[in-house]
Amino acid sequence: MHLGGAQTTLSGQVMLMVHDIGTDSLIAVKQVALDASTSEMAEKEYERLEREVDLLKTLHHTNIVGFLGTALCENTVSIFMEYVPGGSISNILSRFGPLPEKVFVLYTRQILEGVAYLHANRVIHRDLKGNNIMLMPNGVVKLIDFGCARRLSCLQTSTGSKSDFLKSVHGTPYWMAPEVISETGHGRKSDIWSIGCTVYEMATGKPPLAHMNKMAALFYIGAQKGLMPSLTDDFSTHAKSFVKACLTR
Repeated sequence: MHLGGAQTTLSGQVMLMVHDIGTDSLIAVKQVALDASTSEMAEKEYERLEREVDLLKTLHHTNIVGFLGTALCENTVSIFMEYVPGGSISNILSRFGPLPEKVFVLYTRQILEGVAYLHANRVIHRDLKGNNIMLMPNGVVKLIDFGCARRLSCLQTSTGSKSDFLKSVHGTPYWMAPEVISETGHGRKSDIWSIGCTVYEMATGKPPLAHMNKMAALFYIGAQKGLMPSLTDDFSTHAKSFVKACLTR
């Protein structure tokens, strides 16, 4: 194996690796250095990565990045994943600007198919955004970064129906649903909110409320409880109604 260039992320480095020099097949490697300052911190970080890996092992879908394996060397955990060479949607937006509607419609359909698969398997992503959606050269969309994802357990309510809720704050401010911010309990619907923000991002080049700083956006979303910007009349009625439906508390 041969390591290529590295890209630093919030949760470590993602590097390119030549898996087989004879065929030049490539894979991506996410490397996370464990906090060795205390054994307690290192163990906590390792448990978090272990949860991510255990979840990734069970996911097999065209629109979900493929998991290949893990390795632990000293204090560094390596997670081997399918290489997605087309870059993220946010990278494409920063280079070329907003996407034409006929393009983001195709991407949105694939995002929905990936999220529908996750939800059918009781998994919520909890950090859907342009930066966590990658593109293959053939136009296939791949959802990545499952560090915040959780598998829900079915809880029996007094009415006999099943519901799932988590009450921890995870995600990125501009894409976070009101119920996540207020910690009143969130589940699959919080991903739908994030999809609406991501479609808005693809259509305009930036997520809703991007003119505000992160803390102001958090307070606004939490206080307004769903009163969000809508797409302008430059877009089709279908696109506008889709985003509006997603951005409903």
